[in-house]
Amino acid sequence: MAIKDILVFLDDGDTNTDRVKAAISMAKQHEACLSGAALASMKPVHAKIHDEKAIARMGDKLSHKLVEDFSATAAESGLVVKTIIIQGDAPTSALKMAHYARNADLVILSQPNPARDNYTRLQEFARQVLLHSGRPVFFMPYIGANRIPCKKALIAWDGTPAVSRAVHDAIPLLVHTTETLILVVESRKQKQFKQDVLVEGLQGHLDHHGVKTSIVRKNPGNNNVPSVILNQISDNNIDLLVMGGYGTPTLKQKIFGSVSQILLNSMIVPVFMSH
Repeated sequence: MAIKDILVFLDDGDTNTDRVKAAISMAKQHEACLSGAALASMKPVHAKIHDEKAIARMGDKLSHKLVEDFSATAAESGLVVKTIIIQGDAPTSALKMAHYARNADLVILSQPNPARDNYTRLQEFARQVLLHSGRPVFFMPYIGANRIPCKKALIAWDGTPAVSRAVHDAIPLLVHTTETLILVVESRKQKQFKQDVLVEGLQGHLDHHGVKTSIVRKNPGNNNVPSVILNQISDNNIDLLVMGGYGTPTLKQKIFGSVSQILLNSMIVPVFMSH
């Protein structure tokens, strides 16, 4: 699979500039068409008013400014982009974004900032887009990203269908990395329920795609799985985490399970996730 269509979410948060730069950089690297989408119903970050009609007017005005600024920034980089202004309330706009995303190879969203008033809405927005689009999502941390395009990736591998889908969707990005680590956290639960995660098979498969990998096995000891993953990211100067977007089978594979949710909340590098 090649990345030929990228859709990036636009807002007035602090990370929008980095998100747009990342989208432009990835579009140029993959020679992909780039589109930007803004929500007409999104309350501006610095708006102090609570009148719904006034917020609606401000949100609509903001969405037009966002797509205009996006087009201008892309033009400076030599790209002609498409823009989308999505109407509707929070649930409607999330489903519309997911609908547009179905015609993209990659969707770039922001990690919601818990310090912002729109945190709850953006958190649910991200869930709905990932759940209903059927497309992989590249989450940009609200603290920014070290390197775009990413050069060192970490696959949090547990042999489940969710992470397998994410890894295969991420191959167009992984082939451009200089190093990709496959991390297997050998927890008691993993040994009990997933005795053979076929990690050597994954390594061979990725090698067939031109992705050079190393396998890292870690016993978590007294640490939980998210802590092990975050430590490996820091210790190995990782700038992209690839992981599945489900919980455990005992939770009926709910989207954003405990490990996924913890890592998205404490994101220190971009996270690539599929559903």
